[in-house]
Amino acid sequence: MAGLKLEPVRFGDFLVEKKAIDEGQLLDALADHWIAGCRIGEAVVRRGYLSTDEMTRQLKDFETLTTVYV
Repeated sequence: MAGLKLEPVRFGDFLVEKKAIDEGQLLDALADHWIAGCRIGEAVVRRGYLSTDEMTRQLKDFETLTTVYV
C-alpha cells in the first residue's frame, strides 16, 4: 500500500454520493454556506433539501465512515 494517498471525504460530496441531494442542490447549499457562514449541513436543511431528522441520520453515517482499501 506504499504510495497510497488518502483524501478526506467532504460532507457535501458524501451527501451526493449517498444520493441524499444532487449536484445542483450541493452547489446551491455551498453558496448559502459561504454567504451565511453556516455549516454545509445547516445550509442543506435551510434550503429545504433535507429535513433536520434526515440530516441527523446522514451526519451519523458520515461520522462512522471507515477507511476502505480497494
